[in-house]
Amino acid sequence: MQVCYIGDILKEARVRLHISQEELSFDLCSVPTLSRIESGKQVPGRKLVEALFSKMGMVVPAGGIPMTKIDLLRSNLEYQMTDMLATGNTEIAGLLEQYRACGGELDSFEMQFYLFFKALYESEHGKTDVLSDLEKALRLTIRRYVLGSLPVVRFLTKTELLILNNIALNQYALGEHEKAIALMEFVRAYFENGIMLEEEKAKNYPVILHNLENWYGQSGLPEKVLSLCEIGIDVCIRYGKLTQFPYHIFNKGYALALLGKKDEAKVYIAQAFNVFDAMKKHELVVFGAKSVNETFGFDFPTD
Repeated sequence: MQVCYIGDILKEARVRLHISQEELSFDLCSVPTLSRIESGKQVPGRKLVEALFSKMGMVVPAGGIPMTKIDLLRSNLEYQMTDMLATGNTEIAGLLEQYRACGGELDSFEMQFYLFFKALYESEHGKTDVLSDLEKALRLTIRRYVLGSLPVVRFLTKTELLILNNIALNQYALGEHEKAIALMEFVRAYFENGIMLEEEKAKNYPVILHNLENWYGQSGLPEKVLSLCEIGIDVCIRYGKLTQFPYHIFNKGYALALLGKKDEAKVYIAQAFNVFDAMKKHELVVFGAKSVNETFGFDFPTD
């Protein structure tokens, strides 16, 4: 009954969103496999179902798919690692080992998760180039991805988007600035126009905008920075995401100063410093004040 149930929900959502079987199954599974899942004739794997629903901007309904003991173990490990990284705790090496060793071969979706989180761990622990590892993870579900080219797909999973974001970050760190900006703009466009959970958009879109603001600023394009800051501020207000809010305000002030609008710039920079102080991030106020004072001749306190 569970298989039929999840197949019915999957098909209903796909049809409602006007997504063809070919589009939804693209590089995830074959069209006949998706058809059998939707008709209740095939038991779908846990991660395949997650990927299919993720492409449609949905989470898997509770109890939607049967799980083995190994599935449950890996699912719990995924939640643990995701939560740890989200809170800045990067010590996931032991959990990664457990993920590989808890039984059975990893399917392509589990291997993608493993390679992605392994790359994140290694990047946080001194490995300067994890680009090939990230691309290997991405090609498990976007097989036509080639280094330096954008993926020609209409729907993406949450994991694919996060991998693309990290590929862009690594490209920029390696000096491939134009490629990084082009890829991050692709990711930004997907967050703006693609299908995804509002929760995911609220959590990740402000960070993507902030990265682009910084990159365009370093490229000497303050007008572009200003337009992205306006979007970032609006997104933070719309979703109540105050963590990224002062960064966009500060960047807006910085861009205005670069454009010669120093009086207006000081207002926004002061607002950003006030929010940082309220967030108990006074070190960012000191750093930012020294930067704008030296660059623009402002007189913000630096103690």
